[in-house]
Amino acid sequence: MAFPQRQAAIVGVYTTKQGKLPDRSSFSLQMEAIKGAVDDAGLTLDDVDGLLPMSLTDHLAGTPAHQFWAEQLGERPLSLVELGGASGQLAKAAAAIAAGLTEVAVLFYGKAGQLVGPRGTVAPKDKAPRVPEWSFMQHGAYMTTWYALWARRYMHEFGVTSADLAEVAVFTRHHAVLNPDSVMGRKGEITVDDVLSSRYICEPLHLLDCSIDNDGGYAVVIASAEVARNCRHEPVWVLGGAEAYYTDFYGTINDPWFPEGGKSVRKATDRAFGLAGITRDDIDVAGLYDCFTITTIRNLEEMGFCKLGEGADFVREGHCRLGGRMPTNTDGGLLSNSHSGDPSGMHTIEVVRQLRGTCGDRQVPDARIGVSLQQGWAVHGMGSVLVMARD
Repeated sequence: MAFPQRQAAIVGVYTTKQGKLPDRSSFSLQMEAIKGAVDDAGLTLDDVDGLLPMSLTDHLAGTPAHQFWAEQLGERPLSLVELGGASGQLAKAAAAIAAGLTEVAVLFYGKAGQLVGPRGTVAPKDKAPRVPEWSFMQHGAYMTTWYALWARRYMHEFGVTSADLAEVAVFTRHHAVLNPDSVMGRKGEITVDDVLSSRYICEPLHLLDCSIDNDGGYAVVIASAEVARNCRHEPVWVLGGAEAYYTDFYGTINDPWFPEGGKSVRKATDRAFGLAGITRDDIDVAGLYDCFTITTIRNLEEMGFCKLGEGADFVREGHCRLGGRMPTNTDGGLLSNSHSGDPSGMHTIEVVRQLRGTCGDRQVPDARIGVSLQQGWAVHGMGSVLVMARD
């Protein structure tokens, strides 16, 4: 059975201000984002019948998110609630819309006042913290230590250097400088030497190899074809999508670490592209999850845009830059645009804006087909892919 292409479209997107927002609450950012995305679509809250929360439990209300937001969005029953990663949630929502389960759904996230990583973990002062035996928090440095191990092994096997990793941070900062809404763009361009001279967070990862940590919110509205054709902007159609889950939850890595055939991200990509009826060469712009510089390199390989061990060469040759073969993370990504806790929907929003042609100085000329990747627990653990196109 084929994926229901062009039966659902993204019709509204919105991002709040991103950065340190001490006067904001997570709830206020979430509500601003929802209202902003719905208004961007030219719809009202009364039109929303589906919910795509990034978390099952609302941390403020202490109640299941679907019940809490059903009340906030008009005190009425909602027809669809779908969880997961943003690209996968939107793909499943598109299928649900095609099946008639809902007509308009909103994906959203927002956080303020919550630190990411060990700084945000409350630990008792009189004894060692207790965590489940499989928790990655026991390493003492959140997920950074895991990615550092992963990066070191990759560098050893494929002869990649810290300077190669730094090239990812350099091109994403260049894109951020062209994005007036990015967190780091105002700080200006960086060089490979800047990355290598920044302090180590966990060797071999320097500070500028790591994503930033800030407050912010965002939302995406997806609707049926009938609704989409009457919205404020030209529809960005969903052509295909898929997700996959395996091992590696920042606690273990199955051998081989870097299999030729890939694992979760490869499976999700192959299925999504197959359902969309496209090839890798058809992609004009990409939004790829980039929590660390090594992540971008591995995602390029795992998604099949280059061969295993060639990701660093792909980046160094300029293919990911504006003007290159496949401009990637044109807003600055998680490394320089924003990482607001669970930012997996931000990549989709940037691709939508590129396909709309509204990105100003960072616009990819005549972008028609784009892809977003939500990834977690590395390329092995979980991944979801969404393929989009404009008319």
